[in-house]
Amino acid sequence: MSSVSFLVDDKSPLIHYDSTWAPGNSGDDPLADQYFRGTFQTSNVTSSVATFSFNGTAFWIYGAKRSNHGTYTVMVDGASFAGNTGQSNVNLFQQVLFNQSGLTQGSHTVSITNTATGNLYVDIDMVVWQTEFSGIQLVTEMVDDADARFEYQQPAWNTNPTSVNLFNNGTGHSTSVSDASVTLTFTAESVSIFGTVGPGNGLYTVSLDSQQPTQYNATAYLTFYEVMLYHADNLGSGQHKVTLVNLPETNGQTLNIDYALLTSSSNSSSSSSSPSGSPSSSGGSSGTSSINAVSTST
Repeated sequence: MSSVSFLVDDKSPLIHYDSTWAPGNSGDDPLADQYFRGTFQTSNVTSSVATFSFNGTAFWIYGAKRSNHGTYTVMVDGASFAGNTGQSNVNLFQQVLFNQSGLTQGSHTVSITNTATGNLYVDIDMVVWQTEFSGIQLVTEMVDDADARFEYQQPAWNTNPTSVNLFNNGTGHSTSVSDASVTLTFTAESVSIFGTVGPGNGLYTVSLDSQQPTQYNATAYLTFYEVMLYHADNLGSGQHKVTLVNLPETNGQTLNIDYALLTSSSNSSSSSSSPSGSPSSSGGSSGTSSINAVSTST
């Protein structure tokens, strides 16, 4: 068995924030650069909630502990864990706010709720979860947006997204057409699809194999590149298909595709399991919000 940890930055649409959350930025917070890649989501509203789901056996929520932070409750598959606090007289960043391990391998849903009063904050910097692969060796392949395994509904897509030079390899696909779809056909146990989030991006759905579509929102206050738009793992052997559909709420909102990462495992013992992850880049508006996977054979 191989245990793999996936890191998801706060900007990913895979973390859902209710309307009370806002992005942290250096204009409002001079210590914003202390957060992972210089970004975070924050709320000082009592009962504000952020939620994510994952497939795995463990997870970690990271954020800051500061003098203006307060209490919060974490729910894991309906079980409540209260009594947590982010209050600290000394500013501490990239701290584990909550973690749980030893979960049954499978789908889990986690939420964090601000339970403090008096305008005290809770923030989210990033989320990490751990999952298990059946083999002892992991192989990760990058699939560029121009790869033939991506099938774009034509003529709805173009190869000239805004600031395409900031995309991985300087290439990308974009559509502003409602209901325009793209399908990736692949053979792997894990898939992650990357694109952009920003003011010009909107709603989209993702469906895997025969599953019902799930809706996500790629709208953000600034444009960020190489952001994880979708992730699924423990898919089992054989061929799989994942389809993304653009659902703009206003004219001109786009869905942008940059690349995918596919991870497979084998039972070969010829070498130890290899790390997998996304291309590295700097933080800020051109930073990634990708998974970084580190595998450990067991």
